[in-house]
Amino acid sequence: MDFKKGLIFLLILVFLTIGCVSASDVDNNTDLRDAVGYNSNLDSSMLSDSPLGSSNITVKVNYEYSNDNGKINPTININNGKVISNEYDGSTKNYKVKINYTNILNKFNLSISAPGYLTQYKLVDITGINDSPIVFNLIASDSYKLGRDVTAKADKLLDFKTADKVLAITTAGVPKLNGKTSEGAIDGILNYATGYISYGRGNLLMLRQTAVDPIDFCFVIKKGNALKAAIFLNGNKKEAYFGTISEFMSHSQWNTLCRAIGSENAFSFASLANGWVDGVTYDVLQEAAFHGHICEGTLGGYTITKALLQYYPPVQETASANQSPGDITSYKILGIPGDSSNDAVIFFLDATAGKGAYFGFNTTSTGATSNMLGFIRWNGQEKEGTIIVMEYDSKKNKKLFEKETGITVKGSLEELKYNRWWINKIYKNPASLVNILIEKDKLTEEQYYYLIGSPNNVTSKNGTVIKACNTHGLDYNYIKNLDLPTAKRENKTNEKGNLTYNDFKEIGKIVAKKAKSIFENELGVKIYKDMPNLMVLTSAGYVMLNEQSTEACWDGLFEVLGSRLSRLTLLPDHKAIWTPLWFNFALKQDDGSLMSIYIRYNPNGTFFVGEFNGSHTYNINISTLNNSALSNGISSSAYPDKNYFSIQSISNAWYGEPAFDQIMSFLYHNHACPGVQPGFFITEYIQSNFPLNENQSYVYIANEVYCKDDSLEYILDISPGLGNYLVQKLTSDEYKGKEGLDEEGILIIWDSSKKIGQAVTINFKWPTLDLSSYSTSEAKRAAQIQAFIDLYKKNENPHIKEKQLVSHSDNRWITEEQFNRMKSGGNGSSLKYLRELPELSKEDLLKQIADKNKKPSNNKNDEIKGDNSALGNNTKRNHGNHLSNRTNSRHYSNNHQSRENVGELYSIAPSTFSNPVDDGNTKNDGDKKAYEVSKDISSDENSLNPLFAIIVVLIIVGACVGFVIARGRKNNEG
Repeated sequence: MDFKKGLIFLLILVFLTIGCVSASDVDNNTDLRDAVGYNSNLDSSMLSDSPLGSSNITVKVNYEYSNDNGKINPTININNGKVISNEYDGSTKNYKVKINYTNILNKFNLSISAPGYLTQYKLVDITGINDSPIVFNLIASDSYKLGRDVTAKADKLLDFKTADKVLAITTAGVPKLNGKTSEGAIDGILNYATGYISYGRGNLLMLRQTAVDPIDFCFVIKKGNALKAAIFLNGNKKEAYFGTISEFMSHSQWNTLCRAIGSENAFSFASLANGWVDGVTYDVLQEAAFHGHICEGTLGGYTITKALLQYYPPVQETASANQSPGDITSYKILGIPGDSSNDAVIFFLDATAGKGAYFGFNTTSTGATSNMLGFIRWNGQEKEGTIIVMEYDSKKNKKLFEKETGITVKGSLEELKYNRWWINKIYKNPASLVNILIEKDKLTEEQYYYLIGSPNNVTSKNGTVIKACNTHGLDYNYIKNLDLPTAKRENKTNEKGNLTYNDFKEIGKIVAKKAKSIFENELGVKIYKDMPNLMVLTSAGYVMLNEQSTEACWDGLFEVLGSRLSRLTLLPDHKAIWTPLWFNFALKQDDGSLMSIYIRYNPNGTFFVGEFNGSHTYNINISTLNNSALSNGISSSAYPDKNYFSIQSISNAWYGEPAFDQIMSFLYHNHACPGVQPGFFITEYIQSNFPLNENQSYVYIANEVYCKDDSLEYILDISPGLGNYLVQKLTSDEYKGKEGLDEEGILIIWDSSKKIGQAVTINFKWPTLDLSSYSTSEAKRAAQIQAFIDLYKKNENPHIKEKQLVSHSDNRWITEEQFNRMKSGGNGSSLKYLRELPELSKEDLLKQIADKNKKPSNNKNDEIKGDNSALGNNTKRNHGNHLSNRTNSRHYSNNHQSRENVGELYSIAPSTFSNPVDDGNTKNDGDKKAYEVSKDISSDENSLNPLFAIIVVLIIVGACVGFVIARGRKNNEG
């Protein structure tokens, strides 16, 4: 034993002489302490009683991509001290670093991190420091490499410098590369194409996708009248297509594009590229990227939104019963999923389902049509509202298009031309494209809850009890026959401003410089560019200022601070387009404080800077939230725009370092809350237990509706506009399950080839948390959010007593008729309808269908009445009225080549690529089974004992390999 102990001690001493190593990992923020054998307990044992020392050192950072040198500021830290200053010397291209440290055998671990690169550590001996710099050769993450290399290849093909304009479209972000989210690829695009592509120019579009979807890139240049694209699919650095993407291409060229990348990709990329060239504003481009493409429904929804804001502008934001302070919206929307306009109005008005603002299933049997939308402008204080029903008339508009252009819309290529025609109408004569069908005032509480539903009884303002009821949605006959007075239109118009890209960029630069000055003057903190612990949360990019989009502010913020969404240091908060333009700066400090500055830009060119007790900086961390008087004082004084909840909740969530997909869900929801987070685990459960095969797609019917529906939409790539997310809010006695499991909604895995589906209810049980150490609801909420973040990251959290559970039940195989019935509300309750269906095996159902098809049926009730075209009964998709899903366009086996010809009427040869056809069997027995999402970390097979890792490292070093690769978790060290 003495010999073994001596050997271990000797190995440790040898290990301390090892220098810097690299690791094979892909996370932009990877901690390489495991790879170099860093051990916090070992360092602690070496501490002496010596006083704090000080030293000046020189650091040279070489980036794998040499043109990043001097452009990205690295973050330098030591494990047992503090970096006092860090200045870049342009003449030597080195960093002059002053450090304070505790003398531990004259050694310390120096770390270097930078956006897009893997963090590295090096053991430094103070006694050995001389004038020579300490050299770090930083290695790029895999996702950053992918973005850089693909952009370089696109530039070689397209020659950016000769182009009039450049556009980049990518799915990178939420989709995972080697198990990590891929936002680093976006940083790679931006760093390579500096001067051509930026967030603020509005020429970088991020298509919403899921974690299991492939990473695609489409680069487009405009040169004269030509529009040319280089497209890369599935993380491949070899182009899948290089050629024209113009709406003026021939049918033969369109077929070539579709064969190369699939019809849905073709329309997605081509519609966005041509809309960009045709002059559609960034707010529309951003919504179209969320939706997947620009189409008649997208443009129709935008036009309807503009008409609504003109004639029935918002009067106040209201909160419904049983909602958090952040769940506020000015409008409730009634729609029919399947028409793209649904996504548009939700997006522009920030009236999401998760905030209790959207309700929709197939109500065409009531006289509604798929391109109708209903709006309730509800006054939460007066308890009455105005209801408006609008539509865009597709047939009329297409006839007008054909009359004016001589072009008949018969396929996707003609639809690109139709989009351009519509875009011109939007900015010249929008009223000609939409009809207002119903305008009624004095909507009562009873009528209001009949339409949107209520899970529990509600006591009205006159004291009567309104019984709980299920959502009826856009019940057109009911609304049309309401005996209410005609509402009076306003005519609120805004003159379009004349601010340029440079003007908006300057606004971003001004507020960034103001924040820098305040932090330095009030806190003594010098802000440098690319700081990872400084975050800007802003409404810029979503809100409009005098009818102009505001995304250019992002470029001003980046120029001063290096803040970007791809670095999670610039977070655009989803807000309604009519709300104020504001910026909030949050600085994470070593003492755990989260110092905040709030600045609003006023339309007259002035700035409001928040102030509390004579200071422009204020701590908004969980300790402040645990003091109601302090938190309320900051809210009322520094945040007069009533957005404190949104700002502090997202800022505190960001402090906890959530994953990229979590942050994107919080931003789409416009605040962070525990209610959003079940969507992460439900999505993970669905993708793990019900992976899609070819020709399959997800459809989700929400029955218990709350914040989690927004995260479910965002990261499962479902939405009302795509027709695969429906809302029929039910009463609580219907969805409340046994043993604390709530039946959240119905998941249908639909097979478009076999015309059958598997339907299950998705159940969720909340984790048990001990929050007794906090005294206020705001602090408890923040602690819950952090607990969920840790659960998702599979980290330990002291507040978690029992983890959440996700399960499924009510397993049924269904026919197309039953599928349509469920999408139409299931005779009042889709959940009840599902439970009453017979339990048949897949084989028995297919046999039953085959037998039925052998003999003619005279039963008029075999098919559901009403127009189901909006919900997916057609074999081709109209880009205004969608199929029930994207027909597994991106989800099957991470391979793009198997596509339906979306909207394509030309004779297209079969793809040269094909997927193996799966029989569609899903491995489950239909029994109710619990699935614990958060696995026990200690059982992770990749976890390594630190001592074992050291020995392995020494063996490899002894074999002269030179570099080592080690993996593990911080929580298992020591």
